[in-house]
Amino acid sequence: MRQQEVVWTPENSLVKIAPISVEDFGSKESLLESIDQSLRYLDKLDPEKTYQFGEEQVGVPRVRATLIDFREKVVDLGLGSKLSDYLESNYDFFSSAAQDVLFTGYFEASLFGARKPDKIFNYPLYQVPDDMLRIDLNQFFDTKQFAGIPTDLRARITDQDKLFPYYSRQEIDSNGALAGRDLELVWVDDPIAAFFLHIQGSGIVYFEDGTSLRVNYADKNGQPYRALGNLFIKEQILPREEISMRSLVSFLRENPDRVTEMLNYNPSYIFFRSVDEGPIGSIGVPLTPMRSIATDYRIFPRGALAFIRTRLPDYNGGKEIESWQDFSAFVLNQDTGGAIRGANRVDLFTGHGDESEDLAGPLKESGQLIFLLKR
Repeated sequence: MRQQEVVWTPENSLVKIAPISVEDFGSKESLLESIDQSLRYLDKLDPEKTYQFGEEQVGVPRVRATLIDFREKVVDLGLGSKLSDYLESNYDFFSSAAQDVLFTGYFEASLFGARKPDKIFNYPLYQVPDDMLRIDLNQFFDTKQFAGIPTDLRARITDQDKLFPYYSRQEIDSNGALAGRDLELVWVDDPIAAFFLHIQGSGIVYFEDGTSLRVNYADKNGQPYRALGNLFIKEQILPREEISMRSLVSFLRENPDRVTEMLNYNPSYIFFRSVDEGPIGSIGVPLTPMRSIATDYRIFPRGALAFIRTRLPDYNGGKEIESWQDFSAFVLNQDTGGAIRGANRVDLFTGHGDESEDLAGPLKESGQLIFLLKR
């Protein structure tokens, strides 16, 4: 069976493997910070809640105990061979069951904006509309029995009291479906930057007076996510191997007459909120650069400890990629994303700023995803 035909579930997405030697390329301080954030999340969960690690059902207390033990050993042993030896002797290792795991990157975007619209700043970031209904399909039937059925829907009621999907990107941005309702959180100057902010999920909007506003994912319209790269491949604008955020942005900048049409190809739409700290991941805690990953929340244990291996671009001080370097690190599973679906996808959070964007933009590498659990 081809990998894309697999219906990934919590039961088949992880397989127990023999322990391996692990090498961490990051800083101890950032790892401890990320562990503490996951502990914040786990402390709020019902102790009776269970996670699926392959064929094993694991309670929240064991996942929490794993992080506490791991944190103590990172402090005592460092990130070198002593820690690796300890983990091999005392931890179970669970690898993604996907034959090939694709790693991409995301970052906290930078935008320029204003609190009121004008001729320059006239592209709104919307707050969550009060007429958007959230329908939990599990209240009506067991969604697990139907492959591909979402667990929830976003909808609206029409003037004729009929239930319809909530407004699409085209209806919102091109047709003004939400205009005049005082839902604008802030106005920005660039529709392309706003579009990719929807994909990244978080950003900092800088104002001309020197102040700024941190914005974060609040909800979505429930429409299907369609990757812009697929449109480029379908129209033979770029071959699959050349698709990256950087190449997509370059084409849009060079072809302004096609921007609206192409952005509307993706009907999925994100609504934002302002936050004091962040960016905030899907488990409700701040993300840590190079330590937080986004995976499919439906199948992998949220907040859990993992180890990744992939490659990252090396610019060697220049503007062009000189080489790709091996990278491995302990990470925490703290986020998700509309395009992150299946056991074969991982999104690595790289941080904020130009360097973070340079790391995330071209990242499209294969690698390993392994979850760890104390025996």
